[in-house]
Amino acid sequence: METPLWLVAMLKGGSRKSTSAIFLAFALAERGEDVLVVDADHGTQGVTDWATRIHVTGTLLPWHVAQWSPRMGLLVPFVQQQQRETKARRILVDVGGEAPEVLRQIVLAATRVISPAGPEQGELGRLPATAAIVKPEGVPMSVLLTRVPVRGGGAARDARRDLTAGGYDVLVTEIEQNRARYADVWGTVPADLGSYGDLADELLKGEG
Repeated sequence: METPLWLVAMLKGGSRKSTSAIFLAFALAERGEDVLVVDADHGTQGVTDWATRIHVTGTLLPWHVAQWSPRMGLLVPFVQQQQRETKARRILVDVGGEAPEVLRQIVLAATRVISPAGPEQGELGRLPATAAIVKPEGVPMSVLLTRVPVRGGGAARDARRDLTAGGYDVLVTEIEQNRARYADVWGTVPADLGSYGDLADELLKGEG
């Protein structure tokens, strides 16, 4: 695909994939990006739920959203069709945590994979399964540390050290643990994007 396509993918549920995709979409839109978010997490459909709640209030989303499920056919043609219809210039795809077959489909069209993970072994231990699908395709994969107690210190520092030693690229931006900012705003237009603004800047700079 000619349009940049970023996957938010981690083969584990609850690692803040949908939240990261949504907050990143808001941050990119703030920076003038025309974004399409494809909800390919057909198990939980978090992006669709969030967008629906906003639409009920009569508020317009600053980005496009499309919902996909396996009964609609292959994911890549679906994404291509949605891009043609919306004319979006950037695509984010939220991939389900327990859907390796979906990740295998869409990684072939991806330009980058962002894997959110908390700094605990239960989540970090699932990164190899994700990397086993992504890396053979030659797609850049970066770990986004989320729900960190202290940015740059403690568990985040240790996780970064271990991941780097294991050959993973770890994004500089870390998403701090802040329920009021990142969880309690579910289904709204967040007034404060927190560290996701820094994430958008880092990813766009890396792309340039």
